[in-house]
Amino acid sequence: MLSLLKSKPQQNTFRKIFNYQLGQVLTPVLGAVRPEQQARLPRDYDFDAHVFNRQFASTHYGVMIPDLPEPYRYLSYASIIGDVGAKITKVSSKLTALALENTATLVHGTALSDDQEAYRIFNIQKQLKFQHSPFRIDFAEESSLYEQDGAYRLVSQLDDLKADLTLTPTDALTWFAHSRFYQHFSVLMRYSGTIRQQDKAVEVSGLCTLEHWKAISLSMLPKRFLTTNLALPLTSFSYQVINLNDQEQLVLAFVGALGQPVYTAVSYRHINGTSIQYERADFEVAALKTEPLMTPDGYVMEVPQSFRWLVHHEGEKVLDILAVVDTPYCYGLGAGYVSSYQWSGEFKQQKAEGRGYLEYIDRR
Repeated sequence: MLSLLKSKPQQNTFRKIFNYQLGQVLTPVLGAVRPEQQARLPRDYDFDAHVFNRQFASTHYGVMIPDLPEPYRYLSYASIIGDVGAKITKVSSKLTALALENTATLVHGTALSDDQEAYRIFNIQKQLKFQHSPFRIDFAEESSLYEQDGAYRLVSQLDDLKADLTLTPTDALTWFAHSRFYQHFSVLMRYSGTIRQQDKAVEVSGLCTLEHWKAISLSMLPKRFLTTNLALPLTSFSYQVINLNDQEQLVLAFVGALGQPVYTAVSYRHINGTSIQYERADFEVAALKTEPLMTPDGYVMEVPQSFRWLVHHEGEKVLDILAVVDTPYCYGLGAGYVSSYQWSGEFKQQKAEGRGYLEYIDRR
């Protein structure tokens, strides 16, 4: 069994020390944003797909809601259009014969969805439609995300899930990466609309996040260098969203490469436009599920039963929580899963609890 994922590096062998140091060198090159950089980065953004920019070969769109009412719990709408070719994103040839540059995946569901209902693989050339201005992306006849009158609409018509949500942006913007190779940001949004699943409909509203990246990809390499086993050595990943209340949100991220942690970040956002990346964040898986999961491509993945976040800023502890995953894992986020959890602990020295949205991949 692999060691539990955590932000503290393992440095008990020369190889682990080397891999950790290499990751620390490469992370800034890819543009990973440090807390002190946030205020200097652009406040303007766009959702243009990579097809409108030759500099990039991959695009991500994501809408994440962490605290839908029971029994839905969460909403995931997370796509990767043009496979980056990393271990945590790469679609196995066991699942599709499409080339990296023509492969799109989408996981779209709630706690009521299973893998077969939520996970889709698309042929980009034949099944996706892109519009530059105003922004729009269509996934076959199943779902659309588009700009409308200063807001954004997510409209889905899956067999089991129907959604019609309006997302209204706030001024709270968080950058995860900003470089010539990789640009990735998240905008705090208010949402309202309707979700229908299993013949029941519910009116919903609250806070969510709308995410976007543009990135380079292995598909940009000459074909003679591409092999089935070639993959960027990003080996583990978790992304999470917590709504503290109807005005405040946390976005939490962990990335590992070469089996070692390379990036951990927690950012606070408020509907008034405040956005702060905290100075120090520590993530640690506390316990694993009793039984590992078998992915559709035959990989055995250990997934968390519980984990902890500990965050400090300006010398003060601002977050200390324990999370317990209480929702079935659903495959389709890159080469891993989405789920939902209950959390409890302290935020700014006050007792707090709630629900969180979870993305988790461990391909070490």
